[in-house]
Amino acid sequence: MDATEHDSMACGLSSAAASVLQQQYGLNRLPTAHALRWWQQLLAQFRNTLIAILLAAALLSLVFGHLVDGAVIGAVILINTMLGFVQENRAEKAVQALQSFLAPQVLVCRDGAWQHLPAEALVPGDWVRVENGARISADMRLLEAHALRVDESLLTGESVPVDKTTSGDAGELLLRAGTLVTGGDGVGQVTATGSATEIGRIHQLMGTTLAMRSPLLERISRLSRTLAFIVVLLAVIAAGIAWWRGEALEFALLAAISLAVAIIPEGLPAVISVTLALGVQRMAQRGAIVRQLPAVETLGTVTVICTDKTGTLTENRMTVQDLALADDSPALLQRALRVMILCNDAQLRNDKSGIGDPLEQALLHYAGTHGADVDVSRMESPRVDARPFSHEQPFMATRHSDGIAIKGAPEWVLQRCQRMATASGVAEVVPAYWHKVIADMATAGMRTIALASAVDGQWEALDDGGWTWLGVVALLDPPRAAVPAAIAACRSAGIRVIMVTGDHPQTAATIARQVGILEDGPAAVVDHAQWASADAEERQALARDAMVFARVQPADKLELVQTLQASGEVVAMTGDGVNDAPALRRAQIGVAMGQSGSDVAREAAAMVLSDDNFAHIATAVAEGRHIYDNIRRTTFFMLPTNFAEGLVIFFAVLSGMTLPITPLQILWVNTITASTLTLAFAFMGADKGVMERKPRPAREALIPGALWWRIVGLSTFLVITVFAVFFGDATLHSDSHAHTLAVNALVGMEAGILLAMYGRWRRDWGDIVLVTAMLAALIAQGLFSCLPFFQRVFTTTAMGGADMGIIAVCTALAWLAGKLAAPPLRSCLC
Repeated sequence: MDATEHDSMACGLSSAAASVLQQQYGLNRLPTAHALRWWQQLLAQFRNTLIAILLAAALLSLVFGHLVDGAVIGAVILINTMLGFVQENRAEKAVQALQSFLAPQVLVCRDGAWQHLPAEALVPGDWVRVENGARISADMRLLEAHALRVDESLLTGESVPVDKTTSGDAGELLLRAGTLVTGGDGVGQVTATGSATEIGRIHQLMGTTLAMRSPLLERISRLSRTLAFIVVLLAVIAAGIAWWRGEALEFALLAAISLAVAIIPEGLPAVISVTLALGVQRMAQRGAIVRQLPAVETLGTVTVICTDKTGTLTENRMTVQDLALADDSPALLQRALRVMILCNDAQLRNDKSGIGDPLEQALLHYAGTHGADVDVSRMESPRVDARPFSHEQPFMATRHSDGIAIKGAPEWVLQRCQRMATASGVAEVVPAYWHKVIADMATAGMRTIALASAVDGQWEALDDGGWTWLGVVALLDPPRAAVPAAIAACRSAGIRVIMVTGDHPQTAATIARQVGILEDGPAAVVDHAQWASADAEERQALARDAMVFARVQPADKLELVQTLQASGEVVAMTGDGVNDAPALRRAQIGVAMGQSGSDVAREAAAMVLSDDNFAHIATAVAEGRHIYDNIRRTTFFMLPTNFAEGLVIFFAVLSGMTLPITPLQILWVNTITASTLTLAFAFMGADKGVMERKPRPAREALIPGALWWRIVGLSTFLVITVFAVFFGDATLHSDSHAHTLAVNALVGMEAGILLAMYGRWRRDWGDIVLVTAMLAALIAQGLFSCLPFFQRVFTTTAMGGADMGIIAVCTALAWLAGKLAAPPLRSCLC
């Protein structure tokens, strides 16, 4: 069927017919890869160096007949592997939930009206509109094409885009699922969906996936390997010294087991997983959907944000404010309104909503309110052919039986017009006059679009010009209310915001001033001509000083990112078109638009804004810093405790003294109380100054040198206190009583350090989790000391009033020690 043989207003299937076909053919989904089975996921949890050491410790305990010790170590391993298993499943579900935000939408004609539907709802027979930057969602037969070009390299390996026409051979007539529209637009009728498509038959999945391994997780893995090395080294030394002193081999090996159990932070991976999952979910709720986990860490290091204007800084809610024509005659107005209607792909509904570009919808609304009938105009002058807008040729033209309608960038269109329309006919165009009109509109913050016409005979040589100028339309797209505060927050955070737009320099400068990117005074605005003519050194200076880049082309974005990165900047770049993909991939954080963005842009980006709002970038940066802070706090909190426990055993073995805390008691502390208390950091709210400090250096270690000295200091304090409590009490009571007191004092000191590091109350979920964790630890220690079952397993006894006083004093001293360590921690975090 040719484009001229169908009625675009009465096309496609009815909803009832589509429902029947969907029951027959199923959802339009590609075959999915086989996921790991539950038992495979569970076994994967044991591929961990620290868990392997604990398994060896459990087996050695069983070999030497210490059944209770081996059973408890085994229980600890099981608890932690189950926690990891649950977290991995939750992570997969979170990925699926986030990907649902990114599910492709297609423009389908159902019940005679064009509407947006999920791509999986397509059925054979549906009519689908395909546009530049979209990925084809099903196999189709082409019904209509306007300069349509498709990248079929996925299926053919041929990198050159293929022209698609309705009058060509079979290859030119077919659109294949998974291929990419690189230019033009058209309408196709679905012939196959899901596994029946060409790509389905070869079982090639093209869906995007969330990268689950990030530099942050790699750093944590390296930390785990370092801890494993320290554990093995100290365990070998302890066992060797014990054997050298004449102790039995069994005792030496048990000492090594105890030391290994003490130093390993069993709950750290689970708590970090919870922290990451909560942070990514909070970002999604605030409109920033993270597609790649490395973005979470990188967000905290961003120094420059390059952002689009339209729809990102502004509301993308355009209204026509002015129409400048050569005169105010009704005939000339109707001629301009006709171009607004015909050279336009948007559609309006009866409820005043619309489908299509907001600018084109605004033109239709304006035409309708000034006496033009959109439907009648389109029926009287049906479209025969079209030239879509492109960055290389910034105009759109449509061919009709009675002429050609044109709209585009004013400077571009004006250069190709030798005459202008007037009430009395045509006259010579006066470029200087119209340049002033355009500049005045742009200075007022308006976006401008030129209107022109040409005779049908010029269609084949349209690029040669000779058009007739009609006038220029001024549209207003107001800034989003939340943007000025977001830009101010970025500035406070040491992040420079640069506007990158295709608009007129004066329009861009006006909006930039309104949102706070430009201060009063000379506008630091660079246009495409300045950028293109600059050499490498000049571009470095422009990138350093300019705050607005106007009339940019897609290649300019990539070059700007490269120039900024060469200066040592960490760049976040926004984009929505297929031509923005290289810049999005090159930037450390590519940010695609969820509403206006193309499929290709979303696939290239690390993060997607669900409603295209710049304010979500600022909140994502704050959330990224918040997540990193909480992970660092978690690590800083757990390491001193584990090091202290290991050093207690190490020094006891070296000196031949009784162990102040037994291996089973250490496992209890690490698994039950320490992990419980640490959860408070996963839910902890952000610091007030999170957006008032400079970006974190990209290569900064998770635990910088200054913090290691604080860890050593806290560990030393805990070791001395535990020894003092144990041996002080052992002179008055039994060893079991002294062990119990030392364990409870250690847990109390952990709680004191936690309170010191948590700092102020934040009046959020973190406070609730903190109080709950403290109560849970208190109850757990009560059961640990008093319940007969735990007394038999862990060799504990009940605590008296004097004992509680000693524990309280230790807690207070630990709180003070934590406060002394906190200022360097905050200086590192802030």
